[in-house]
Amino acid sequence: MRIVIGDLFRFVQHLALSLVRGNDSRFAGHLRRLIMGIDCKVDTNVYVRSVRNFAAGNGCALYHGCYILNSHGYVSMGRGSHLGANTYVNANHGRLTIGDYVAIGPGVKIIVYSNHYEIGQRVTHSHVCEDICIGNNVFIGANVCILPGSRVEDNVVVAAGAVVRGVLKSDAIYGGAPARVLQQGWYSGRDIADAYISETANS
Repeated sequence: MRIVIGDLFRFVQHLALSLVRGNDSRFAGHLRRLIMGIDCKVDTNVYVRSVRNFAAGNGCALYHGCYILNSHGYVSMGRGSHLGANTYVNANHGRLTIGDYVAIGPGVKIIVYSNHYEIGQRVTHSHVCEDICIGNNVFIGANVCILPGSRVEDNVVVAAGAVVRGVLKSDAIYGGAPARVLQQGWYSGRDIADAYISETANS
């Protein structure tokens, strides 16, 4: 009986959301937050598969067309962070942790759970699931793809179109496929200042 009641509640919830999902009025935005029970800005055509497995800090935003697949996984966002328009998150299993003041650009793909390949196995039957962690004060540019098991440390910038795999160390700008360091010390100014002093001394 509990399952039937739970299914009925979710049906009513999805039905109510379908009435306001594409409405761009301020009132509809308020209703989306209320219906979903999410304490952040919810723009038009946003889909969160399981609101029970989603948490957001103060000042967060999910912009137009965000799709979060988290039926059996968990997604959390820190304070002041946002997912840009048409961001896709596959955390159907596993966990995605996004820190405070993280700006994720439009079209970004974050893949915690994915099809995989193994010797003698069909790719449709093989999967990989590795948690992803994004630190604080991080800017992920448009159309970046973040692969399973990646860890982005604090104060990192990732250029548009990059493919992230593994660990991106703090206080650096990354770009390319796979992502590599383009510039260090952008936040602290340490390495940039050292390079300037070295260049001045050699001139």
